[in-house]
Amino acid sequence: MYRRIHLTNASGRDAMVSMAIVPHETSPRLGLRNRPVSFRRYVACTQETSHEALSRRLGEDYSQALIEGDPEIDRETVGRTIPGSVSILLSSRGDVLHASPAVVEAILGPDGAERERRQPVDAPANVHDEEPLRWTGRKIPLRDLARRFTFRRTIQIFHTDGLTYDFLLATARQLDEERCAVLLGAGPRGAEPLVFEANGRPYRGFLSGRIDPSNPERYRLLLHLSDMELKPPPPDALTPPPAPVAPNDP
Repeated sequence: MYRRIHLTNASGRDAMVSMAIVPHETSPRLGLRNRPVSFRRYVACTQETSHEALSRRLGEDYSQALIEGDPEIDRETVGRTIPGSVSILLSSRGDVLHASPAVVEAILGPDGAERERRQPVDAPANVHDEEPLRWTGRKIPLRDLARRFTFRRTIQIFHTDGLTYDFLLATARQLDEERCAVLLGAGPRGAEPLVFEANGRPYRGFLSGRIDPSNPERYRLLLHLSDMELKPPPPDALTPPPAPVAPNDP
């Protein structure tokens, strides 16, 4: 079932069209000739034979005890297959939590250091029928787009009637002739990232178009969603530090 999406074109005209996620190709299946591979889980250690338990019982340096008696192996349990598993929440001390912990949002800076902690704020979705996604006019060549951004998923745009067919065909033809993708933005001015569901991941949306060379009446419009931009490291990070100078020998 296709979802609806509200778009504008280069002229500022908007239309309600359909969208669907482009399916990925099926990954190759591992296996031998005429026999698939099955994956199984085995018990590696128990709570009594973990590193923390052995450290408390034998001390921090228990290497000799491992050689003499193999206290890290529970012969009755280690090596058994695990038919199924259930996820549980543990505290920092390893205690089982019987209630879900409170979620705290951590704000990280560009250097990866934590800057702030706060209560999570509900972010509403901004990809809906009321406000269309704006054509920002910021265009990026396709070859540069593939080198600068990583993409989480791709959405294909479809027409719903004859009017939206002309609307999308003209958009695809313009982008195909320029061999570029245009940035789409949400909000009244198109300055916000694309959020498809409440508290969802914000994306940058790049719209690209193609025209079938054998049939100019056939088009393809793809909306590429990215949440990561690839940037080169600063020049100082590429310069190796100077070699230490040996002291003069008297």
